[in-house]
Amino acid sequence: MPKDELNFLEFLQSFRRGELLREANDQLEDMIRAVKDTGQLECLPRVDSKLPRRALGTGIYFATEDGQLTRRDPDQVDMFEDELGERRTRRDLDS
Repeated sequence: MPKDELNFLEFLQSFRRGELLREANDQLEDMIRAVKDTGQLECLPRVDSKLPRRALGTGIYFATEDGQLTRRDPDQVDMFEDELGERRTRRDLDS
């Protein structure tokens, strides 16, 4: 294994400067005290992980007069409305 890669135990030891390992050890000690009270321990090991998900950005939408959603603010004047309309018309005619 390359020098900068961590195996699972090395990861546990180094994650959050050992905080995860200390917390797990504290829980193990609590469990051992409980075992002393009951006299036995039943272990059911389980490994679980949660894959990271890409965060989705927020979207801003506006309600139209007829109850639909739009990305354009109906109260804001579009400075380039005429220019965009002409481009779309030319594009549609060229198609």
